[in-house]
Amino acid sequence: MSAFFDAPATAATTETVDGAIVRPEAAPLSLGRALTYTSGNLGTGAFNAFNHYLLPSFLSLLGASPVVINLLSSTSSIEGVVVQPTVGAWSDRSWRGWLGRRRWFIAVFLPITIAALALTPALPSSFVQSLLGGGATNALYLAALGIFLFTLAHTIFYNPYSALLADLTPPQQRGRVNGLFHMLEALGELVVIGLGILLVKRWGLNAFFPLVAGMLLICYLPPLFGLREQRELPGVVARKRYTLRDYWAGLRANRQVWLYLATKFFIWFGISAITPNIVLYAEKILHADASAALVFPLLLLLTSAVCVVPLGALADRLGIKAVFFGGMLLMAAASAGGAFIHSTALLYPVLIVAGLGYAAQTACAFPLLTRLVASDTIGLYTGLDGALTALAAPIAAVIIGVLITQHGYGAMFPVVGVAFLLSLLPLALLDPARAPRALAEQATHEA
Repeated sequence: MSAFFDAPATAATTETVDGAIVRPEAAPLSLGRALTYTSGNLGTGAFNAFNHYLLPSFLSLLGASPVVINLLSSTSSIEGVVVQPTVGAWSDRSWRGWLGRRRWFIAVFLPITIAALALTPALPSSFVQSLLGGGATNALYLAALGIFLFTLAHTIFYNPYSALLADLTPPQQRGRVNGLFHMLEALGELVVIGLGILLVKRWGLNAFFPLVAGMLLICYLPPLFGLREQRELPGVVARKRYTLRDYWAGLRANRQVWLYLATKFFIWFGISAITPNIVLYAEKILHADASAALVFPLLLLLTSAVCVVPLGALADRLGIKAVFFGGMLLMAAASAGGAFIHSTALLYPVLIVAGLGYAAQTACAFPLLTRLVASDTIGLYTGLDGALTALAAPIAAVIIGVLITQHGYGAMFPVVGVAFLLSLLPLALLDPARAPRALAEQATHEA
């Protein structure tokens, strides 16, 4: 298994180009260091599964409407449109001693996430309601406040944590490490869903809030204390410090990033439209009980977990864009199938196809971004990527929530399928070889 992460070593020398210092790319990660870095995403996977598949039922019991359920059950909320690019750019520039430029965000905001998550089920309790003199409406408001806090705090530290991948790995290894990163995310999701299937009737939904908080704590300790960041970013030319105006000018000049962001917007519109509703669809349309309804996301995520690492390796060999494109075709096809199939048994193969497509786009998306932009702006563009997610999620929540209210849960499948098909248009036009980073590297080699 460790040989799977081997990549050709990069020269550990410092070059000078036109009087500027060009630092070598990071050395390939060993399997042990790759696991130390990616272990945090195991906790985030548990967090995502809880938000997407258990929190909707918790909110439904509080009397929330489909629109409110969709808005609150997304791990990407609207404030992320501002927060994520700001935090991403900040992490590119910051340095906090032994906590580095990225990990100090984990040290500060992980405890806030854990505390808010653990306390949220107590906020709408009868005891709190008696103190406030309120009823069901106040209970929902208080739960929404807790959800907002733990979602925001997680958003703030997760983007710098994601950006660490580009800091720690050379380009030729990122597909594999990114595959492991998302395999562990899927594994965390599977753990929570599996526990839900087995124990939700016995424990109740409230017990899963502190359970997920504990998983976040345990899983983020290795990257927080087991990694050391380089003060100087790999592959960076030592020049002046960039201002936000410089970043904006660079973004405007990089047409390939715009195409990438447009692709991600449509993808996350579709994903955000279906993930909070798949369990409620099983309960309300297929009349499955709470445990049986969780089999749907379990099958989807199990397929993704098994396939994401091999697909990351395949992308390293066949090309990231080709594997990415194939994955989106599979997701669009699965959504079309869901619109016409209403039998539980027949939906299982559809979910397997969707899981394979989801694994492909998961393995390819971030490595593709790292090929479009300079190393010292990875945090910024990771933040912009997250901002698009934060914008797409509430738009999808409102549109799908209204459609579900008027036409039922089956109305989500055609909309999701169209969103995935639309993502193929900018993806087809995207050419990594024409990105400013690629052109600059080509000019350097020709000089």
